[in-house]
Parts: sequence; C-alpha cells; structure tokens
Amino acid sequence: MRLQQYIDENGLSAKIISLNTSTKTVEESLKALKCKPEEIIKSIIVVTDTSEFYLVLLQGNRKIKTKKLKRLLNVKDIKLASPEQVEKVTGYKVGDVPPISVELPIILDELGLEVTQVYAGGGAPTKLIAISIDELLDCTHPLIADVSVPI
Repeated sequence: MRLQQYIDENGLSAKIISLNTSTKTVEESLKALKCKPEEIIKSIIVVTDTSEFYLVLLQGNRKIKTKKLKRLLNVKDIKLASPEQVEKVTGYKVGDVPPISVELPIILDELGLEVTQVYAGGGAPTKLIAISIDELLDCTHPLIADVSVPI
C-alpha cells in the first residue's frame, strides 16, 4: 500500500487502522471509533477556475466556506473536484484520501490545530490513519488559514 510505504519511508509514527466497517463518511468514522467530530479530519479536494487542485483539511464538524477559500487563493471560483478528478490527482477515491502522501498544495483549517491527534482517510474504504497534528504539520507543511464554518 502506497500510504504505508510513505509512513515507513518517512519514519512516521502514524498508524493505519483497519476496521470491519466503512469509514468513507465522518458519521461512519465517528461510529467506528467512538471519537469526537473534531478528531476527524476530512480531506477535500477542490479545483479553482484556473484548474489548480488543492487538498483542504478540516475537522469533521466543519465545511468549507467557499468565500473564505476564494479570497485566500485569490481566485474567482472554486468547486469540489469530481470523483474522477479526485482519483486522477490523488490516486485515491473520494472518502479514502489521506491527509499525507498526496502531491498537492495543502490547506489546513486553523481549527485543526486544536487537537493533538486526528483520524483521517486511510487510503481504502475500511481504513483510517491516526496521526498527530505535529506529525501532520511536519510532513505536509500546509498553509494554515480560516477556511471553514460549522456544518
């Protein structure tokens, strides 16, 4: 698995968790892990009107505020990437995209810094990755900004 290889090659302490149930949605992950929504990090791929792709990471109980993201990126329009685009630019299907090992510019919503460890897409429908925020920051060097609102 590419994600495990990335973890090994970078000496990360992050762990891939295999579950007997789907973890494609925040709700499914919360049920399987019995954790707080703030501890779930969603990996959302967006595309700008200039055809640039970004990986936006935000807490499970938040959603992207398009106006804030457009202002941050200085673009006229931004939209969610299609499932086909997500797979093409990340190598993962929607719901499986991990917050690491993806070769895109990364934006972390600033509220993601409020927890010490998070769970995120683990590369497959029944897998999650557990990673500390410090490790996530060290290996992704994201742009940290206020780009979300509560769901």
